Amino acid sequence: MRVRAPHSSLLLFLATSSVVEGTLKWMNVTRPTPDVLLAPVPLPESGAARDGAEIVKQLTGLSRSSMSGGEGARLDLVKVIELEGELWEPEGMVRLAGGDVGRTDRERGPVAVDEEGNGDGERFWVSAGEYTIPTEKYPDGKWIDGTDRSAGAGFAHFVVFDGRGKRLGDWVVSEEGELEYRPNSTATVVRVDPVSMEMEKAFKVADHQGGIVHDVHNGTLTTLGWGGRVARRWDLVKDEMIWKGETDGGTGKGDQARLDKRSEVDHDGEFNEPQTTIVNPSHWIDYQDCKSLGTVDGKHLMLCSGIATLAPGTDVGGLAIVEVERMVPLWEVPFMERTGLVPWMEEELHVEGSIRRKSVLMTKNPMDVAVVGGRVRLYFAPEEGRSRIFVYELSRSHPQAS
Repeated sequence: MRVRAPHSSLLLFLATSSVVEGTLKWMNVTRPTPDVLLAPVPLPESGAARDGAEIVKQLTGLSRSSMSGGEGARLDLVKVIELEGELWEPEGMVRLAGGDVGRTDRERGPVAVDEEGNGDGERFWVSAGEYTIPTEKYPDGKWIDGTDRSAGAGFAHFVVFDGRGKRLGDWVVSEEGELEYRPNSTATVVRVDPVSMEMEKAFKVADHQGGIVHDVHNGTLTTLGWGGRVARRWDLVKDEMIWKGETDGGTGKGDQARLDKRSEVDHDGEFNEPQTTIVNPSHWIDYQDCKSLGTVDGKHLMLCSGIATLAPGTDVGGLAIVEVERMVPLWEVPFMERTGLVPWMEEELHVEGSIRRKSVLMTKNPMDVAVVGGRVRLYFAPEEGRSRIFVYELSRSHPQAS
């Protein structure tokens, strides 16, 4: 058995029933500037897990009072990154920073990654669903066969941006018509090497899956069902998940989904069983995305963001630090920031003035977290269609005005 070292691959989810087997048939990778790398080399370690204790320390300084302008720490919007092109519906996001990234032409030399978050060398990998047939909710709130809406149809992408929003790559990774987005559907979880553009199917689940949390220290995955109501734990080491792809120099022209021996894999389409299933005891928000914070004070933790509709026209957003093994929240705080009208900021000259769009909660879709310059930063990509990444930074305590 050969398991890749921690941090050498991304784990992003695709709610799709099939994965493209090879790009020679499916010319599915678009790279406007092929000589620009899609990931830092070498790949950085997982910053969230590395800095988990610091992230927990800083975030728990936030409270409902301080987030509303009272005394204490708060989250300030420090950057808006306009993403080039269509992003359909973003589902997962990973920020990569650290190492070198630049053109493959060695004569030009690598570009050092800017850990201060100014965009030089950052990479954002976003998984997104493009829907050719939209889902439609059943009338009067009805549920039929375990779901509240029609299947719809679509296909999945990995889209890569640099830290200034330039579109570097678009990788279509499922066949058209194979994507569903509704409760009690099916999902395929894949592992991706962003340097060699290799992809491996990990396992298949008889339910919608999202919010994938990879604990790089113990080799487990935790995946969330629709709304984060149910979590499943997967042991990658025990199940002998083996990387079988061949290096293709980053062109995406190798085999993209190959399985080797795993204890319960069925190549005829049957579903895999998790190590354990946990019901989420919290009903504050429905988690839309989560990120591993590693082990802090002996507990496996993750940061989750999400939304909930409490009544027609009343939506709330929030953040939570959750103990992974029991799905018990150890800290929660409302986060009601929305998109829509974004004030022009001098450091964001590429954003043309104030941009008015449909206002949605920041925590509606994927997020990521990092420590940059000693402070926690949160990255949100809540919008569908033409999208932006909103960067919030945790400020120092602010005394309440007298």
